[in-house]
Amino acid sequence: MMNWAIAKKLSGGVLTLIGLAVVVDIMIAAFVGHGAMAAGSAGCYLTDAMVVGFNCQGFWASGLVSAWLNLPTWAIYGLVFAPYSIKAAFLAILVWLPVLIFVVASRKVAQHA
Repeated sequence: MMNWAIAKKLSGGVLTLIGLAVVVDIMIAAFVGHGAMAAGSAGCYLTDAMVVGFNCQGFWASGLVSAWLNLPTWAIYGLVFAPYSIKAAFLAILVWLPVLIFVVASRKVAQHA
């Protein structure tokens, strides 16, 4: 049996991280700009080649931070490109699953309250 209160808290935490990524994405787009940074510099920037995304470089967790910053864009692009790519379908499921779990868990917790 699933503990819906814990599922709600965990999925709510993931949704909070995705929401925070949206805020940081907006700040990067507004204050840092787009285009690749110089080779020796550290930080994150907006890429806008074919699709918009975020890239980080120059520090030890740059890959992890890049992945976190791209979660909101994967939510959109995953749905758009899912019919054409297994990877895009997997990313769409990965990003939208916490939303589904949060909604179901919220309803289950409200039913048992």
